[in-house]
Amino acid sequence: MTEENSYPDKETYQTNRRWMAWTALVTMLIATAAVLIWPLRFEPAQSILMMMYGALSALVGAYFGFSQAKKK
Repeated sequence: MTEENSYPDKETYQTNRRWMAWTALVTMLIATAAVLIWPLRFEPAQSILMMMYGALSALVGAYFGFSQAKKK
């Protein structure tokens, strides 16, 4: 089975991946705004936030990076 034929509905697959990346990006923006608005409330959760930023930024970077690599 080739890469192209491995997904029954390629358009839906791509749409879902796009939604996942944009949702992760919006989540990062909301978390950043919340930290800027209420910095003292997020001080105890600093390590969790750093891990979340790392994971979500890797997801968004991989999606947009691989999307650009396919276009070339």
